[in-house]
Amino acid sequence: MSPVEIYGEDELKPLFEGKFAFLPRIGDTISKERGGYFDYYKVVEIWQREEGESGVFQPCLSVNAID
Repeated sequence: MSPVEIYGEDELKPLFEGKFAFLPRIGDTISKERGGYFDYYKVVEIWQREEGESGVFQPCLSVNAID
């Protein structure tokens, strides 16, 4: 699968990109290692963004940080 762009709430640029064996679903939790600890994010939205008029779509997720 191609890299997936992960966006935070009201972000215009991705927080990070990830490669997944399958596309996460709404409600799934993603844990991201950050210097010896993990940040946790809940998937709240999924969409596919076309890159130009190429017919190639980039998978994107919107996430909320879990405290």
